[in-house]
Amino acid sequence: MVSPIKIGMNGRFFPGNKQTARDEIVFASLAGLECIQFPGPLNGLTMDRLGDPLDVVGMALRRAGITAVMEMVIPLYGNGMTAEGDMPMDVLQANLQAIQALNCAHVHWHIVVAEAMAEVELRDLEQKLVPQMEEAVTLAQTHRFVFGFEHNSSDVPLFHRPEACDDILTAVPGLGFVWDFNHTSESDFAAYSSLAPRVTMLHVSDTPWPDVNYHLPLGQGSLDFSLFLQALLTAEFTGPAILEIGGLPKSGGYGRDTNEELIDSMECFQETVSSLMSLP
Repeated sequence: MVSPIKIGMNGRFFPGNKQTARDEIVFASLAGLECIQFPGPLNGLTMDRLGDPLDVVGMALRRAGITAVMEMVIPLYGNGMTAEGDMPMDVLQANLQAIQALNCAHVHWHIVVAEAMAEVELRDLEQKLVPQMEEAVTLAQTHRFVFGFEHNSSDVPLFHRPEACDDILTAVPGLGFVWDFNHTSESDFAAYSSLAPRVTMLHVSDTPWPDVNYHLPLGQGSLDFSLFLQALLTAEFTGPAILEIGGLPKSGGYGRDTNEELIDSMECFQETVSSLMSLP
């Protein structure tokens, strides 16, 4: 039985990593991974980050049958701008050439805080972002990609509550939700699972649940993936699931996302999906 969920990887385009985009495409293709997540830097994605021109990477993706997606991590101050004075839409526009060249199917903002803020300022910032989200959805429809936003774990107090995520999804029709399993506390699981019909993409990694945000290879924590995946399969989710492994000090930092760990995690994920799909 073929899984409706496309499993992919976070491209390893980190400082000091010599993997080029074409290297990652070759690995993903040989491993059986179907998607690669590309970064969307604040000033736009260019060949400096990928090691190859955008059109060359786009051609390599098409030849390998690999789907590109993009994540933009955007640190905002209380005024809704980055340190450079840009708004999230400016970042999206800066990456539009790369989105088109790579034929990204899914694009999302992962908005974090750049300074400490009071609770009232945080809630105000969430509301300020509604018009930006609306504009991004319109741009995405024009250029034929799916646009969404990612929630945070409790240590980043912006869109870290399922109620806040529900509110903005209600306010912005067409906006997708990127569900990060590692940002989901046990107490919030039921509320996030109720958003499954609006989920457009997944970030998947393991953690010693109920502790969150360890981003471990699958099978090295205690997260019950069947709980998450059952809710998604019931909602007929068919989007990409991106393996986001390592990168944080408590997960061992960079280097946890080795070829071997990615393949093992992919197989663990696929086995869980297959077992759920075989249930009567």
